[in-house]
Amino acid sequence: MLPLSAQLRIRLVVLVAVSFCLATATLWKGETMRAEKDARSLLELNYRDVSRGFTDRADYQLVSVAREIANGLGSSGRLASTDVAALCAEQEIAEIYDVDTRGIVVGGSRLVGSYMGAGPQSGEFLKLLDPDGPESMSQPDRPRTSDGKVFKYAAARYPDGSGYLEVGWTEERFLRFLRQRAYGYTRSWHIDERGFIVFVDRDGVVTSHADMSLAGKTLLEATGLDPAAIPTGTLFRATIAGEPMFCYAGPVRDYLAVLADPVSDVFASRDRFMPRMGAVQLAVFALLFLFVSAMLRSRVAGSVRRIGDALRRIAGGDLGGRVEERSCLEFSELSDNINATVVALRDAAEERVRRIEAELELGRTIQRAALPADFPSEEGWSLAASMESAREVGGDFYDFFPVGETHRAFLVADVSGKGVTGALYMMNAKTLLKDALLADPERDPAAALTRANDELCANNPAEMFVTAWVGVLDLETGRVAFANAGHNPPLRLREGAAPEWIREKSGCPLGCFEGVAYKRRELALGPGDALFLYTDGVTEAMDLAGALFGEDRLASTLAATGSRVPRALDVAVHAAVSAFAAGAPRADDLTVLAVQWLGAPERRMRTFPNDENALAGSAAFLEQTLDEAGCPPKDKARLLVALDEVVSNVVRCSGASGLAISVRLSRDPRGATVSVSDDGKPFDPLHIPPPDLTLGADERPIGGLGILLLRKTMDGLSYRHAHGCNILTFRKNFAPPAPAPEP
Repeated sequence: MLPLSAQLRIRLVVLVAVSFCLATATLWKGETMRAEKDARSLLELNYRDVSRGFTDRADYQLVSVAREIANGLGSSGRLASTDVAALCAEQEIAEIYDVDTRGIVVGGSRLVGSYMGAGPQSGEFLKLLDPDGPESMSQPDRPRTSDGKVFKYAAARYPDGSGYLEVGWTEERFLRFLRQRAYGYTRSWHIDERGFIVFVDRDGVVTSHADMSLAGKTLLEATGLDPAAIPTGTLFRATIAGEPMFCYAGPVRDYLAVLADPVSDVFASRDRFMPRMGAVQLAVFALLFLFVSAMLRSRVAGSVRRIGDALRRIAGGDLGGRVEERSCLEFSELSDNINATVVALRDAAEERVRRIEAELELGRTIQRAALPADFPSEEGWSLAASMESAREVGGDFYDFFPVGETHRAFLVADVSGKGVTGALYMMNAKTLLKDALLADPERDPAAALTRANDELCANNPAEMFVTAWVGVLDLETGRVAFANAGHNPPLRLREGAAPEWIREKSGCPLGCFEGVAYKRRELALGPGDALFLYTDGVTEAMDLAGALFGEDRLASTLAATGSRVPRALDVAVHAAVSAFAAGAPRADDLTVLAVQWLGAPERRMRTFPNDENALAGSAAFLEQTLDEAGCPPKDKARLLVALDEVVSNVVRCSGASGLAISVRLSRDPRGATVSVSDDGKPFDPLHIPPPDLTLGADERPIGGLGILLLRKTMDGLSYRHAHGCNILTFRKNFAPPAPAPEP
């Protein structure tokens, strides 16, 4: 009888070996399934592309014929004086129709005097009569209504817009074009490294192959495949020219397309990955065995037996199980090591199956969709921002939005993770920060960071974190309240001064520790001053020698621009980083945001009782204000019409006791913002559906025309309900003054 320690060591050897084999086999199987799934997707995608491209050229050719004839005729009505039969013979077309702006056939092969909208087939081409519609279009194959023959039609608008010209091919002409196109169509079409596509006609003869010397041979002679025995619409294996292939076949008109990708190419990534992963797993299991066997020499049989039972369950494939032997410190450590190894093996297998190229593309889409692209052009401030992704999907983001009538929030942040997980975490963090700022009546960025941090910590299974710099600009005073969660310090740019670093002590990144209270700080901007925010992708960009771009070079770049305009700062920094990197691969995203305060707008306000004099009084007040501001007469007239529409509705329908008119005059861009507030019943006029102007006045429901007028004539329109009042705001940017005449 062997000693207990020896027996346990023997059992441990068996368990470790079995676990290694099962983990390796599982990983091998997962990689194999992934490779086959990718091969199926690749072949199906190429089949759809080759099928669609085969017939798209016919549509293009027929549209080209229609466009050529339409341009030659110049306008509708001239076809009637043309020899239609000779023209059809010259262009190898079966039918031709000249259609005027009413949709009536005024010349052509037949149907002269008919209305083209009478049938669904010809009616589709009436879209060409719309000036905003397409200039040319083709139509799918359809049986002609009169005799059931299949025709291919296309049409093109006349250059002068007097109608369109429609031409048609017979099915025989269409198929003859496809037969001409089928020869050699796929000879330059590659799938993966060595894959190819074979085109076979209905007689089984090869018309296109990567090796065109096989054209004219039967498919059986060229590839060893029998066309009658090939399954279509599914992945199958076959041996072609002595090499195993993954194949996919499907019809393309009257042809059969056979797509092939070598098995060795499909499994190339698996075959490269498995030896390295096997060596890592072998090393991990070997170290695990040595450690555990040494610890088991002095343990009692019961503890060893319990651990052995747990290992057998793990070796049997239960990678979700855990070892929980806590009789002493040594066994606790052993249990933790075994659990960590099993988790690492499980995570490695799942990660390799899950990480495919589509993840990166999905992550980029998510990331781009989350970033605002319309930068503000309103009074008092200007902003520009941009983000350039590194080779992988990153987690940088920026945002900006109003928080109240006179405050604007802006932020830049960097998520620690990559891939789709990082992109999703980015969206969650961005939403939490925005919701926290909008929900805080004090517009306190520190309180918003504290709230967002607590919510991120409460649900952070990926253990990611976010650095963020959040600011709130007061458009009236130029003061910026801000808070920093572990992010890079921004720079303040002032007229005639060097860029100034804002290096106040920051808090820890979001998502690390729950209950962190961030500190609110403030800085002042003068008219024209700017703030420049960025992520570490700027300062940590490296050149080919490994040197960093650094903070000093960033400050020098901003100083050298000689400008505080946000867009100019954005362009200058991106250009400087690109020139510095000089082709070196970028390791992180590069994100910048610049905001400039243009100065407080001039504000005037007056209140009026809700009576018959409110309309005249408010109009006189606005007209006087606009005259003093030098408002162009055309813009003043539009603002007065807009005020008349809004105040009339308040007086007639709101039930308010009074109303207030507030006018803000801005310098850049030069314009006026008018707010009308009343304490009447809550009502949002912007939710009124637009009127249907195609209906007559007696058929159209009452309402909506006034708001439609404001939408068309104003440069900005918004509604909110605050402090018991309806507040409707509209803005008009003044037209620039005409240049002075030259002396």
